[in-house]
Amino acid sequence: MRAVRYALSVLHNRTGGLPERPSWCTYLVSYRCNARCGMCDSWRMKPGEEMGVEDVAAVFAKLGPLDVVRLTGGEPFLRPDLPDLALAILEASRPLVLHVTTNGSRVDEVLRYATALRKHERRLAFLVSLDGAGAVHDANRGADATHAQAMDTVRALSSRGLRVAINHTVISPGSMQDSEAIRAEAAELGVEVHVVVAYAESATYGLKLRGQRAEHLIVPDGYPLHPDLEGADVVGFVERELARIGQVRSTVERIAKRYYLRGLLARLRHEKSRSGPPCVALRSHVRLLPDGRVPVCQFNGEIAGDLRTQGFDEVWRSARARELRGWVDRCPGCWAECEALPSAIYTGELARALGPLG
Repeated sequence: MRAVRYALSVLHNRTGGLPERPSWCTYLVSYRCNARCGMCDSWRMKPGEEMGVEDVAAVFAKLGPLDVVRLTGGEPFLRPDLPDLALAILEASRPLVLHVTTNGSRVDEVLRYATALRKHERRLAFLVSLDGAGAVHDANRGADATHAQAMDTVRALSSRGLRVAINHTVISPGSMQDSEAIRAEAAELGVEVHVVVAYAESATYGLKLRGQRAEHLIVPDGYPLHPDLEGADVVGFVERELARIGQVRSTVERIAKRYYLRGLLARLRHEKSRSGPPCVALRSHVRLLPDGRVPVCQFNGEIAGDLRTQGFDEVWRSARARELRGWVDRCPGCWAECEALPSAIYTGELARALGPLG
């Protein structure tokens, strides 16, 4: 049944249609954060209203079965009810993957979550964020979300045999230089490192752009780098990352990482022929804010509806949602990993781009 639904989703997404329901959900469980990252204003935002467990159960029941649910924030583990939220999502939407991104500062809460969801551990995935090794990371994230804490969390999860990876956000030349040290530390634990290059800002995590269209960040070619990366050899760095892609153990992860890095390199080189797949925002990929509202994507915070107070069809098939999908269709495309990979999967572009695995 999932295979049939996937095939239909690809067909709809490639022809401008509308899948009956989304397949991938990115849910910001909270804006609250104990880190002080230079590339994210989540910690500066007023937390606002957050859905409780009953609301989450009802909203995901409206969404129905999903392939992937990504829990993010802010820092998700600042919510003491996160295990209950996750269990409600698992019951309502039965995702194949329940993924959580964390700064790794609250190892006890992470392990409590893993223990509470022990019966579902094959579905669980953890991504622990690092901006550098030691001092570079700590300078960017602050005293409450240190490199040492993050690595303690990675060790604890990997020792339990849980699926965990490190997300290295390249935020500065120093962050870039720390790549080898991060990779060496991860290799000792048998943990993969995923590299992403920081955008200048976003409409989801940028205080001034929150709820708006950040169209200056969506360009037909090029990549709006974070200001601290100006003048750095980002092209050379990405070329080196691509050259080592064959070392990734998992075939699926190798394909996905190579796809992201190839597209990133093409944009950094201003190769207009590599514009990316059709975007599946508000089609196969739905975002949820902490209060249940549905924005368009990371770079357009305009709201299609509110799944806590409205029915699914009332949001999904509304005139407002159609208007916003029209904007998506006219969008020249971004290369943010959290948008590009769902789009590549649910348009079939990722499968078409396999080539030699290297």
